[in-house]
Amino acid sequence: MHLAEAHCIVSAEWMLEDDLGLRSRRNGRAYPGCGEVSAGVKEPSRGIWGGVSAFALLVSMGFSWHLLPLRALPESGREVRQRPGLLAAVSRSPDFAFGFRNVLADVVWLEAVQVAGNLKMAPEDYDRLYELLNVEANFDPKFDIPYLLGGLVLGESTDHAQKALEVFERGKREYPADWRFPFYIGYTSYFSLGETETAGKAMAEAARLPRSPAYLPGLASRMLSEAREPGAALALLETIVRQESDPARRAVLERRIREVTVERDLQALERAVESYREKIGAVPRELSDLVRAGILSGIPEEPNGGRYLMEPGGKVRSDRVSQRLRVFQSR
Repeated sequence: MHLAEAHCIVSAEWMLEDDLGLRSRRNGRAYPGCGEVSAGVKEPSRGIWGGVSAFALLVSMGFSWHLLPLRALPESGREVRQRPGLLAAVSRSPDFAFGFRNVLADVVWLEAVQVAGNLKMAPEDYDRLYELLNVEANFDPKFDIPYLLGGLVLGESTDHAQKALEVFERGKREYPADWRFPFYIGYTSYFSLGETETAGKAMAEAARLPRSPAYLPGLASRMLSEAREPGAALALLETIVRQESDPARRAVLERRIREVTVERDLQALERAVESYREKIGAVPRELSDLVRAGILSGIPEEPNGGRYLMEPGGKVRSDRVSQRLRVFQSR
């Protein structure tokens, strides 16, 4: 049995079919010759190469441990210096992976999923995710899921939106005929950076590619013509979410809908506060004063299950959202 046969056995054990995208067939392509190899492997050989698989597992786990940046210690708060890691270095020369590129790519992707799964990601988490996505792409540039899902998560941080665009652009170079990459470049440009012209052009590019949704031309024209208003953004988002079939990407989009809804409500409440000030001559003590004064028929529900609260000076905030979306703030 040759090294290629061992690679197929390891791949069969590692490429698990699940929602994270780890599977023995990537984008509909099977590993060359794996079917024939599996059929021809005898039981004694399976035992030998099972040991090889276990060894490969230990090696890749060791590599991945060296890759992972060290975090601050929660008990002491002491910062631990991050280091580039052996696996990141190997990814820049993938031939040194000795036939285990897809295995190592999946190790890195699993770590990236753990980082992206943090409920409250800190700036260093987004930095770490970006590094992991690049390492994964070095090992397996044809694995499309990390580009799409990882780029979407990065784009949730305005400070990391440019890095999200870099991830999408890298995926676009690998899949120039896939409409999803210019589509999410347009999405991130619009909702994270407020660059309506760039967003509209990217959506128009996506609309020209094969198998793109029929609603994209209209989406592109609206992005080019409408200002950065939360109401208009919500209408666009709802159109996008209705067409998104991937559960993980849909969850990211729905989270963005809640963020934009909060911003829309806060702007409406602050306009109502200003009307109250003009009518009464003072700032309301609480939001319910706006209803008693007949300015509002009711206080909108906070979409994250929280409450909207008055602050001194007439500003309104959500008790569930720590930072407002800058893309919709006046410049």
